[in-house]
Amino acid sequence: MTLLCTKLDTVDKELQLIKSQQHDAKHAELSPAEDLKIPELEGDDGKHQKTQTNSLLHAATGTTSTSATKEENKIRYANANRTKLFDKSFIPKTQKDIFIPPQISTYKESLGQHKQTYNHITRAYIETIHKIQSFLNQNLRSTNTKNPHEDYITQNLQGYNKLIAQPSTNTNLVGTCYHHGLLSTVYTATGDEISTIPELHKAFMHYKRITKGTLFYIKFYSAPAEILYDKIKPIIQVIKLGLTREMIIPEKIEKQEEIQKIEIPAFYVRKRFIGLATIINELETNYLSGNIIRSYYVREQTMIYSNCRETRPADMEEIRQWVLSLLKPEQKPTTRAIRQNFISTEIMSNYCKTIGHKYPDHQCSKYYREDNIILAVNLK
Repeated sequence: MTLLCTKLDTVDKELQLIKSQQHDAKHAELSPAEDLKIPELEGDDGKHQKTQTNSLLHAATGTTSTSATKEENKIRYANANRTKLFDKSFIPKTQKDIFIPPQISTYKESLGQHKQTYNHITRAYIETIHKIQSFLNQNLRSTNTKNPHEDYITQNLQGYNKLIAQPSTNTNLVGTCYHHGLLSTVYTATGDEISTIPELHKAFMHYKRITKGTLFYIKFYSAPAEILYDKIKPIIQVIKLGLTREMIIPEKIEKQEEIQKIEIPAFYVRKRFIGLATIINELETNYLSGNIIRSYYVREQTMIYSNCRETRPADMEEIRQWVLSLLKPEQKPTTRAIRQNFISTEIMSNYCKTIGHKYPDHQCSKYYREDNIILAVNLK
């Protein structure tokens, strides 16, 4: 009986041992993989080795601690690029030679390379006005007729000629000279000579119906265009319509030398100053003398007018606004007919020299003063 009890106790202990081993193996399989990778756990008293987990795992799986240690010490990842980084010897990269071109131009020539050039619009304008001006300077009168009172003649001015159109003058020639400020006077009875200029032809026909005359003159006071590098400031014209009994033929009609293309911009800038001074003088004379005018067209820097008998305050005020606008080039024009900045800043001082000393109403920042004038200075 005693022997039987002893065997039962032994069997019971073996069953408990088997159950405990199965329990430990079950929990070992369910442990996180991250804990197995880190052999240490950090607590309040420092790092502790996870020996219990390892021993349980080894007991459950039947593996030895030596094999686990070998797995832990084995390099899991290998960087092939890093391991072979120093296998090859260092070879320095060859630097490319920088080509420095030799100096083939002087400093003076290099300054000229940065000069501005005229664009295609201004070049085309220079070509056109050069052809027209050369034609007027060399062909003094028409060769298509023997009648001295028909077709065109030229007016001799300083350095260039302008067109005087008599009856039967070619309309295209008149229109071309008109749009370039090279028309001096037109004599007409029917207005056919100016048929290619719509605003002028319309004003003339209106004037003709009022006066019922037989021979008329059309006088042009023109300031030629200012040719800049990138744009063209258009011409300014004042045109006067009137009656006449005979045509005035100039006594001096001579050929002029050809104006070179390179000199055309500067040449017509000087003529623009003279033309503006002439326009101001013509309008001022009418206003101060009390000559009543009737305006037919006032826009696009052009005024077409004639003298009349009836009082027209609005037209007289328009003359005054024209004069003030031309005398104050830097301010906004008081008339809508004149564009703002009709004179460029580069030539403003020369414009002031031309008209500043004559008109006290002239105002601009570049007003011309004599070099020997000392301005008063107040230091109080």
